[in-house]
Amino acid sequence: MTEPKQSIGEGVLLITADGLVGQSLLDSMAAATIDVEWAKSAEELRARAARDDLHAPGLVFLDLELPDADTQDLVPLARKRFPLAMTIALAAEMSGERAAQLLSQGVPSLTKPVSSLALTGLALRLSLANKQARASLPPAPRTTHLESIFASYSLDRVLSKQQRMILRMYLDGMSDKEIALICHCSEATVYEHWRRMAKKAGGSHKGDVISDFHRFLGSDC
Repeated sequence: MTEPKQSIGEGVLLITADGLVGQSLLDSMAAATIDVEWAKSAEELRARAARDDLHAPGLVFLDLELPDADTQDLVPLARKRFPLAMTIALAAEMSGERAAQLLSQGVPSLTKPVSSLALTGLALRLSLANKQARASLPPAPRTTHLESIFASYSLDRVLSKQQRMILRMYLDGMSDKEIALICHCSEATVYEHWRRMAKKAGGSHKGDVISDFHRFLGSDC
């Protein structure tokens, strides 16, 4: 029987039968220069798990709603084969009991749909942490490395104080609605700030800003 891969992994393994989600995530990660593989079924997952000639992934996004698999078998398969990878379960419906069960197995969960840009940002952070681990260095705290990158990006793109605040809150996982509440403004105002930031990044909408920041972050790694 093939032994699990014990080295620190690289890249992302996406496991989902949802073509739209898969292609969107592939495009987003390609823009951020992240290596990503896509297994579209449990059969393809098993085939990938049996490969010894490929690097283990550093991050696994596991859709629990594969049509050809028993949900109870998917997590043990991914965890056993890629024990050092962070595995994150994705599901349209997730009860508190099921989420707690997954967490006890070391697998956090997210409720679908999840923005491909948010998942890409998570992958970038993990990639940075893995590179530091391979170099036997402690993870750089946000107050030093990531804050330095954020400051450099804000300066390079000439972001206003309000724009820096909005981007920072988004990177901390907040929605535009939550940002609007904290900033005591309307969502339309937040959208207008995204549009202005996008123009500075050579784009036209919010997604262009996030992709631009991810490329900036990736170029520093």
